[in-house]
Amino acid sequence: MSKVAFFYATFPRPTETFVRRELRALEKIGFQPDLYSIWKGFNQWEGKNIHRFPLIKLWTLFFWIPYWAWKKPLIFRNILSHLWEKPCPNLQNWNETFLGLGFALTEAYGLRKKQYSLFHGVWATMPTTAAFALNKLIDVPFSMGAHAYDVFRTGGDWLLTLKFEHASFIRTSSLSTARRIEEWGVPADKVKLIRRGLSFWPVRENFDLKDTGRLELLSVGRLVEKKGYHHQLEIANQMKNESVPFRLRIVGGGPMKNELIKERNRLGLSDYVEFLGSLSQKDTRELYLNSDVFLFTGVIAKNGDRDGIPNVIPEAMSAGCLIVSSCFAGASEAFIEDVSGFSLNPCQPREWVHLLRDFWLNSKSFVPIRKRAVQHSKDAFNVKRTANSISEAIISECLK
Repeated sequence: MSKVAFFYATFPRPTETFVRRELRALEKIGFQPDLYSIWKGFNQWEGKNIHRFPLIKLWTLFFWIPYWAWKKPLIFRNILSHLWEKPCPNLQNWNETFLGLGFALTEAYGLRKKQYSLFHGVWATMPTTAAFALNKLIDVPFSMGAHAYDVFRTGGDWLLTLKFEHASFIRTSSLSTARRIEEWGVPADKVKLIRRGLSFWPVRENFDLKDTGRLELLSVGRLVEKKGYHHQLEIANQMKNESVPFRLRIVGGGPMKNELIKERNRLGLSDYVEFLGSLSQKDTRELYLNSDVFLFTGVIAKNGDRDGIPNVIPEAMSAGCLIVSSCFAGASEAFIEDVSGFSLNPCQPREWVHLLRDFWLNSKSFVPIRKRAVQHSKDAFNVKRTANSISEAIISECLK
């Protein structure tokens, strides 16, 4: 099998559970890429070595920049011209771009000796910057992942147009993001829509309400603007005002925590809404099984950032929760509208309250929808299928 390297920003990262699921599934089918972590991370993961980039090697750029500028002067000029002509989206992207370039410049000579057939940047930012630069320096083809965060936030990565142009293929996980990539002029056959997969299938004993005295609502996600938690609190407020009994538990940490807690208290929801902070995957799975409804109120943030298909929606589907999701971006791609879930506008809270009241009054009528959600999660988000699709796409490029 061809020798392939996967580049990550930081590996393993606790929040990126789908990344680890995919690697386990790839290993089961005999596809074992070498793993490179550019920024921090661990030296080993589940018995597998990780090539963790020692940042101190960036000091050797004083040698490698003149070396590669002499060896590849045209490439240096083209990349620097592109960076000069296009403003950097933000400081974080500036740091990621130059760290990715620094990794490539210092590691290119050694990586060439390893005779890789392809480099794959798991994210479109720092990892693919490294893969793209290595492609130009040592002529090894590269592929890339590009998800909603990578292409929508502040107009996309600084070098995104060059990466799209030169990548062998682009893997994304939602149709909304695939369409956005094609709007950049990327040929459709170059874009591979490969869903993120699940590997664990919880068993719900029954579909009765967990508490006969109230609805158990759950939401999971970082406390950031694009998750639309202010809309969720307004939905909760209207449920309280209309005497629909409920408890809403919100899992996740983030910069908006204090702001959201203050808003919860202002609305008089402290007895109804709980912020649980970040929890382990095991504890979160238990919450899915002990909740009746999963809420996702994602919106498009001011900087353009949004979710594709949030991993939490298929996870909640697999646990038999009733899915009530935002109609924005790619969230509603996870299910079939009115068949295995519901898609509503989070800016119109009365629609949400009306649906949740109906569910409270006649929960048994929603059982078929919840059961179809479980089955749909198994059909559409099986990590074995994901792994096969990724390996097929990579092997196909390596054989060209």
